[in-house]
Amino acid sequence: MSVKPDPGGFPQRRIGEVPSVVAPHMREVQRIAQEEYGLDILQMMENGGRAAATLALAMLGGRGRGQRVVVLAGGGNKGGAGLCAARNLVNWGVTIEAIFGEVEGEMSFVARRQVNILRAAGIIDRPGSEASEYSLEEQLANADLIVDALVGYGLEGPPVGMAAAVTELALAARRPILALDMPTGVNASTGEASTPAIRALTTLMLDLPKRGGLEPQARPYVGELYLADLGLPRVVHERLGINVENLFSEGPIVRLRR
Repeated sequence: MSVKPDPGGFPQRRIGEVPSVVAPHMREVQRIAQEEYGLDILQMMENGGRAAATLALAMLGGRGRGQRVVVLAGGGNKGGAGLCAARNLVNWGVTIEAIFGEVEGEMSFVARRQVNILRAAGIIDRPGSEASEYSLEEQLANADLIVDALVGYGLEGPPVGMAAAVTELALAARRPILALDMPTGVNASTGEASTPAIRALTTLMLDLPKRGGLEPQARPYVGELYLADLGLPRVVHERLGINVENLFSEGPIVRLRR
C-alpha cells in the first residue's frame, strides 16, 4: 500500500495567511505557556503526539491493522511526542517499533516518562535488549512509515552521535517519513539543511509553523506541510503579538497550502 503524503480530509490554510516563527520566538512561546500560564510540557507533547498519530494513520489510508510504523525517538521533547504517537498508534492497531537516538540515561524527563509508559505496557522491549545495526536496518526496511522524532526545532547544526547514526540509517532505508515539527537536520529558522538531514514525505509542525520549513530551500526536506494545535491558550500567542484567532477553527490539524 502506498503512503499518502497529503491524505486529504483536513481543513486547509494558505501558508501566507498563517503566522510563522523562528526558533527563539518558539522558545519564548513555550516559556510563557509554562511559566506564566501553568501548562505542563507533558500536556503539550501529549497533544502533539496524538496529532502525529492521527496524521500518520491518515497517511496509511486510515487503517492501522497490518501497518508497521517505526518511531525514531530522540532524547528531548520531540522524542517524547513521538513516543506518545507510538502509544496511540498501537491502540489503533498499528505494529510499532521504537529506535532511540539518545542514550536512555541521558534523555530528558519528558522522553523518559514516555519510554517508561511504553515499557510498562509491553509496547517496547525492556532495558538491556541491545539492537544490532543489522536489526535496525531490517526494522526500517520493513516499515510502512517512519516517524522522525529525533531532534527538535532548537538544533542549529547537524545531528550528532546516535541521532546522526539513526538519521543515516533512516535515509538509507528509503521508506516514507513523517517528520515532527521540523525534519532532523533542517534549521527551523533558516531552512538550511545539514548533512545528514531527514528528507520527509510530510512534516507536521507543532503549534506554529517554523519559518525555516517554509523556505524554498527546505522544500525537498519537509515535503507536504501540516500544522497541529498543542492546546496553548490563544492569549499566550497574543502576548507576543501573534494572531492565531481562526487558525484551528475547523479542526486541530490543518494542511498548509503553498
